[in-house]
Amino acid sequence: MVAMGHGYLLQPDRARPVPLQVSALNTRVIELGANLAPAPDKTPDKAPTVKPASADLKRPTPPVAGAQTPTPAPTPAPVAAMSPVTATEAVALATAPTAPSPLVTASPATAPEPLPTAMPAQKPVSEPVPVPVAVAVAVPVPAPVPVSVPAPQQLASIAQPPQPPPTPEPPVPLRPPRESALTLGTVAVPPPTRLLYRGESNKFPFRVSGELVWRQDGLGYDARLTMSAFVLSWVYTSRGELGAQGLLPLRYSEKQRSEVAAHFERDKGRISFSANTPAVPLLTGAQDFLSVMLQLASVIGGEPARYPVATAITVQVAGPRDAEVWLFTVEREETLRLPGGEQGTLKLVRHPRRQFDQEVAIWLAPAMNWLPVRLRITEHNGDYLDQKWESSQAPS
Repeated sequence: MVAMGHGYLLQPDRARPVPLQVSALNTRVIELGANLAPAPDKTPDKAPTVKPASADLKRPTPPVAGAQTPTPAPTPAPVAAMSPVTATEAVALATAPTAPSPLVTASPATAPEPLPTAMPAQKPVSEPVPVPVAVAVAVPVPAPVPVSVPAPQQLASIAQPPQPPPTPEPPVPLRPPRESALTLGTVAVPPPTRLLYRGESNKFPFRVSGELVWRQDGLGYDARLTMSAFVLSWVYTSRGELGAQGLLPLRYSEKQRSEVAAHFERDKGRISFSANTPAVPLLTGAQDFLSVMLQLASVIGGEPARYPVATAITVQVAGPRDAEVWLFTVEREETLRLPGGEQGTLKLVRHPRRQFDQEVAIWLAPAMNWLPVRLRITEHNGDYLDQKWESSQAPS
């Protein structure tokens, strides 16, 4: 409307009015700042009257609910006195391109109710259509939770499937705690001899006789114990080598109706059995049922002071089907009246450890090269076989 007013005021000076390219819908506000240069001193035919812009054009738009109120532009310095505008200047002002008005109102947009902790989003004013409003929400960040990382060994165990438990191996007989008691010191192997025994037993109503034949040549040995009762007989045989540790059995056998044997395989470190029972490890100083009496005679006879009363002696003893560790105790010194005469002896006892173990008592006679002059075997049910020395002879 200001431009149209200027055109109307300038129309009398021209033969043909200049058309103004003004859009009826384009409303602009031209504000003349205080820094405009004063117009030249020229008095037009008719002094144009410039009316101030209508107050309706600058009426502020009411705020939209939920939208941030735009910051108002700085107010230009007021013009104390408006200088007159010439016709040329009015045309130039009317035809010059102007920037869009910053006071164009936009349609209100529906926005979600803002959270107490978030600032309402500002709605753009350049678009007349509703647009989505991005709402910033302050979300509390939880504190980091400590996570325990498993060790590499645990990761490996988790990655691998569970393995079945290993099959337990058969127990190996423990090494005797004092097996060196039969291997240290001086060893005195008895000379060859033949001992005859008179036996007693609660199992037989008749007399039992026994014979021990002992042979050795300094390198090897051969021992045989025979017991007979009426028409029955039992033969126990042991043979092997002699060394710094005394007797080293190689084969032990028992024969009644048939023969069963144990083999000392020293190169393989085991004792095997002809009865097809499992082999067992071979321990240092191992003996059999027969050689153990002669080994005790050789070791104690070589250094008797090393074995006083209450001394414990351990040794592995093999039978025809298995082997186990025996514990002998030097029980006491005892004088015996035997069929072959009176003898001072040293009694050693193997006490049973399990329910069906035998109790074995051996009396060694120092006057007879520590050879056994009495042997008593007692079963778990009380049955016994007692053999007592009757005479000595040279081996045949």
